[in-house]
Amino acid sequence: MELEWIEDFLAVANERSFSRAASQRNSSQSAFSRRIQSLETWVGVDLIDRSRNPPALTPAGRAFRGFACGIVHQLYQARNTLRGKVEAPDHEVKFSVAFTLSLTFFPTWFSNLHAKLGQIAAQVSEMNVMDGATALVAGEVDFLVCYHHPHIPVLLDIERYPYLSLGLESMQPYSACDENAKPLYELPGSAERPVPFLSYTAGTFFVHVVDMVLLNSPTPHFLNRCYQSQMSEAIKAMVVAGNGVGWLPEQCVARELREKKITNAGSGEWKTQLEIRIYRCASNHRPVIENLWDYLVQNRMQ
Repeated sequence: MELEWIEDFLAVANERSFSRAASQRNSSQSAFSRRIQSLETWVGVDLIDRSRNPPALTPAGRAFRGFACGIVHQLYQARNTLRGKVEAPDHEVKFSVAFTLSLTFFPTWFSNLHAKLGQIAAQVSEMNVMDGATALVAGEVDFLVCYHHPHIPVLLDIERYPYLSLGLESMQPYSACDENAKPLYELPGSAERPVPFLSYTAGTFFVHVVDMVLLNSPTPHFLNRCYQSQMSEAIKAMVVAGNGVGWLPEQCVARELREKKITNAGSGEWKTQLEIRIYRCASNHRPVIENLWDYLVQNRMQ
């Protein structure tokens, strides 16, 4: 059995797609599938139900996921210990923060922590959700701050990696405005005039969110995908320039809405809610970590 097999399993469990997981792992899909099958052979049971679309974890797979997270965490901790990894200064806290949140939510939130808790030195790594979760499991960061959607769970064992909710934020489609402050483009579009669609890159958290919105909408929609990016700021720039419709978190477009550069591009059925979460490793008992967590517990959302 190889560590690579377990990391592959966690990737496909998170992505619910062999092709996207293989892409994230920089592997061909055939080689990736063989490694998953090797893991299942070693464990002795099927971990993934391939008859479902998208693929889903079997009951054994769901149980194994918790063990897998722990195994990866312990191995990375052992490696760091054996390499003589230097511990962070007592007052330093390492955060992995989702790209968009690092520009919108995190600066103000961290400023409030400073005001309440005093001096905290932050080392921030901007990452996508999956890479951030991996960094937390590997012990490379103390906290993960990310979005959560009920249909796209973060693959972490909450017994080992508990979380708190920091807030809620809506995500909906936006378009640039015409001279009458009306959207240049508006959902659902039509077969004759499909809406130019500014999409997130395959494998990103936001592309899954938008896909779920479109799949669950009762109204037929007509979109022409004309642009892709993994960054919400890039999508926003394209929206402001009048290139089409893009889904964006509300904090990302607060200024543009105030300045009436953009507006909603559809009714409420195209809107979804995101939760902002912070995760930690339960076995990390550094005083600065415990102090920060205790404060967040006492002031958590009701």
